[in-house]
Amino acid sequence: MKKINILFLTAILLCSTGCEDKKTDSPIKKIVIEEVPKIEKAEYMKKYTFALNDLNDSNYSISIVNKHIEISHVKKKLILLNFFATWCPPCKSEVPYLADLKKKYDDTLFIAGILVNDSPDKKTLKTFIEKYGVNYFISNSKDNDALGKLAAKRLQLGEDFPIPLTILFKNGNYYSHYEGAVPVEMLEHDIKEAIHKE
Repeated sequence: MKKINILFLTAILLCSTGCEDKKTDSPIKKIVIEEVPKIEKAEYMKKYTFALNDLNDSNYSISIVNKHIEISHVKKKLILLNFFATWCPPCKSEVPYLADLKKKYDDTLFIAGILVNDSPDKKTLKTFIEKYGVNYFISNSKDNDALGKLAAKRLQLGEDFPIPLTILFKNGNYYSHYEGAVPVEMLEHDIKEAIHKE
């Protein structure tokens, strides 16, 4: 019994001395613990601004800080960004649903289609818009790919993100996102919830 008590007491002493705060000269520990989060926080708080242009020379600028966005001259409560390509079948199938949502919620919802990995000429894009009944803003800006990469990075999706990628914002703040084709019922449910939820 005496041996067990001695072993137990020794184990407690070893544990208590193992937890003391020792100084270390290792720069690796300092970088990992102190410097990396500061860099990440600074990068996330940096403001990025991109130009959005369409075929009619309508221009907006979109600014992103972390997961918050602002689009110049847009005062609507909800903003829906849809990153898509004209060659993408699931993207094409979403267009009529987005057009319907634009009609239903036009007073509160701004929809922007953002072409990524795609650069159709003006005639091809105009034909696409007419064929699919697009009634919302479509950006064919040279900034689109960079905007898409930043948005995907903020959502931790990586640079090779799936399209369509649809992101819903409420009062400029991230609300939800959908990778790939999303059923219109799910999207409309989230839009209604965002409108009524305070």
